Amino acid sequence: MTTVAKKLAQVKPEHLVAGLDLGLDSLAVVVLEAQGSRVDRFKVTQSRDGYETLRERLQRDVTQHAAQGVLIGLEPTNYYWKQVGTYLNQVSLPFRLVNPYTVKRHREGDQLDRAKDDWRDAAMIADLLRTGKFTETRLRTGGYAELQIGHATYWRLRHDRGRQLTLLTNSLRQVFPEMPQVFKDLTGITARAVLHSLPAAVAIRAVSWPDFLAQVRAAAAGQRLAVSKLRQLYDLAETSIGLQDGLEALQFDVRITLTTVTLLDQQAQDLLEQLLRDFRALPEAPYLCSIEALPEVCAMGRLAETGPLSDYGSGKDLIKLAGTQPTPNASGRYERQHTPFSKQGRGRLRFVLFWATLPLLKHNAAIAHQYQRLQTRAQHPLAKMEAIGVCMNKLLWYVWHTAHTQEKYDPDFWKQAH
Repeated sequence: MTTVAKKLAQVKPEHLVAGLDLGLDSLAVVVLEAQGSRVDRFKVTQSRDGYETLRERLQRDVTQHAAQGVLIGLEPTNYYWKQVGTYLNQVSLPFRLVNPYTVKRHREGDQLDRAKDDWRDAAMIADLLRTGKFTETRLRTGGYAELQIGHATYWRLRHDRGRQLTLLTNSLRQVFPEMPQVFKDLTGITARAVLHSLPAAVAIRAVSWPDFLAQVRAAAAGQRLAVSKLRQLYDLAETSIGLQDGLEALQFDVRITLTTVTLLDQQAQDLLEQLLRDFRALPEAPYLCSIEALPEVCAMGRLAETGPLSDYGSGKDLIKLAGTQPTPNASGRYERQHTPFSKQGRGRLRFVLFWATLPLLKHNAAIAHQYQRLQTRAQHPLAKMEAIGVCMNKLLWYVWHTAHTQEKYDPDFWKQAH
C-alpha cells in the first residue's frame, strides 16, 4: 500500500473532516463531509472556553449528520498548534497536520484571483485532509518534548553568539584591525583579557610594555596568559591603522559585546549539560551512543530533531525528515548531471547529521569503507560531497536500526552489510 493510500484509509467515508485556521486570538473552523460538501463553519476564541465550544460544536455536527466521528486538520502555525493539539489529545479528538506550503500552493491553484482569508484557508485545510494530503507529525511529550524545545533554544543561543561575535569583530577592526593576526580566536583567555583592558591600539601605544602587561594580567584575574603573543600585539600597536576618534564609545562597544558572548557561552554550556542529562534518560540513548565514533552531543541532537524513533517505520522516514533524499530533476531532453538533496526537511537535523558524519569518515570502519568505495568504484563514482551525502543517509539507517531492534551497534554486522 502506498503512503497516500495509507493516509486515505484514515479518512473514513462516514466521518466528517474539519479544517482549523489558527490565529493569535481566534480559530476559524470549516467542517466538510467526506464527499467535500460543507456542513458548518464557525469561529471560536483561543481560550479554554473557545476550545470547549469547538468540541461541543463538532460533536453536534457529528450527531446532526449521523457521522461516526470527525477528523481535524490544522497547520503547524507557530506555537498555537501545540496548544490546540494538546487539548484535542486530552478530549480524544484525532487531528492531523497539513503542510502550510501545500495549503498555499493549492489555494493559489484553485483561486486564480489569489484571494485569501481565514475561511478559505480553513476550507482548504479540510479539503487537503479529506484527500489524504497531511502529515503524521505527533506532539512530543515528556523527555522528548524537553529535548526538542531545549535543543531549539540551544541552537538559538549558538546563532546569537555568532551574531555577537560578528559585531565584536566589526568594532575591533575599527580600533585595532591587526589584532586578529595575533589572536585567531577572540574569545580565548589572553584575547579576552586584552579586550577587557585595552582593546584599542591607540590606548596600547600610550602605555609602556610593563604597564600594558600589568593591566592585561589584572583583567585575566590570575589566569595563565600567552605573554609572547602579548608582546607581538604590543609591537603591532605601534604601526596600527586603527581609528583615533570615538575610541571611548568603540571600546565600550567591544567590552559589552564580549560580555554578551561570554554570557551566551555560559548559558549554552549550562543548557547543553541539562540536555545531555535528559537525553541519557531516554530509551534510545544507549543504542545511539553505541554507534562507533558518534559523539554523544550529535546523538542527542539527532534524537531532539526526530523524537521517538519508534514512530518511524524505516530509515527512509528519517532520511525524508532530514530532506537528504536524492531528488532527480529531469524534463524532456534536460537532465541534471548531479542529483542533489531535496532539502525539504528539517535544516537543524541536516546540520547535526553533516557534522556528525565527518568524524565517522575516518573513525567508523563501516562508514569509512563506504566513503572510499563510493569514490573509487568503476561505474558512476561519486564526488566527495555526494559520497558524504550517502554516508549521512547511511548513518540515519544505523540510528533507526539500533533503536528499532534495541540492539547496540555491531561493527562486524555493518561491515558485512556494505
